[in-house]
Amino acid sequence: MATEKQILANQKNAEKSHGPKTIEGKEASKMNAIKHGILSSHLFISTGVENEREEFVEFAAAFVEEMQPVGLLETILADRIFGAFWRLRRLSIAETGSIQKRVASHSFRYFLDECEKHGVARLCAETSFFKRLKTSMGCREMAQIMDHVVRTIKEHGKFPLPEWVPGILKKRLGACEGFIRTEGLCVLDYVFRHPEENPMTEEEGKQATQEAIGEAEELAKWFRGVSEVLEWNEDDEKRSDLKSKTIPSLEDLEKLQRYEAHLQRVMLQTLHELQRIQSIRLGKPAPLSAALDVTLDHQNGFVS
Repeated sequence: MATEKQILANQKNAEKSHGPKTIEGKEASKMNAIKHGILSSHLFISTGVENEREEFVEFAAAFVEEMQPVGLLETILADRIFGAFWRLRRLSIAETGSIQKRVASHSFRYFLDECEKHGVARLCAETSFFKRLKTSMGCREMAQIMDHVVRTIKEHGKFPLPEWVPGILKKRLGACEGFIRTEGLCVLDYVFRHPEENPMTEEEGKQATQEAIGEAEELAKWFRGVSEVLEWNEDDEKRSDLKSKTIPSLEDLEKLQRYEAHLQRVMLQTLHELQRIQSIRLGKPAPLSAALDVTLDHQNGFVS
């Protein structure tokens, strides 16, 4: 065990060592840090940014100079502090990458989701029309179909229409699902197909045909207008959904938070230990412990 005289002598000698003072000494100190591993290759991971390794080396050297380690033990502790700090920095990059991954494909994935909704709606025979009516993609499709119906009525010139027209009005444009505007066109076609039930003069027939063309054209415009309104709403919804993705996913967030807490603990505990050792070397009172290791026993409910 050291005597009181030896302790006092050690303290006086330690007071003479405050780290390098001259430029040459500081440069040598930087190289000592390099030799002891503070710039070890395993800590640096390239992200493809130009000159990032040079910046890493310069920052590491400046960090070591700030810590002013003397001897192997202090250099190892400074190395550990820098390692924790640099990993925290990498953690921020990882968080940004996690968010970018969610955001980058957002628009395309949203489009694919809309395609899926539209496809599922078309396969549902009983509610297909009204499900498609709630999406801009479905309304655009129905407007195109209605344009085709208008051209067919004009080209045919009179009722009754070709068989496929009432069929598409019923199956694709809501006539069988209670949509009164297309249902009316189907009723008109039925009237012309059964003149014995509803006699009509030639003039009345021409007038009814013109009215049907006008109604079909208005209906095509209506589908197109609804499509535009829905598209605005969908854009607002897409922007709001995009904002909700500007944080990592829950799975990534939990991992990042655990890793960050671990690094913060390592960095602070090691910094305190370095400060304690440097204080002893300089003959100053060592600071009290600023961190405690806590172990939770979830099974028995003990804290130690």
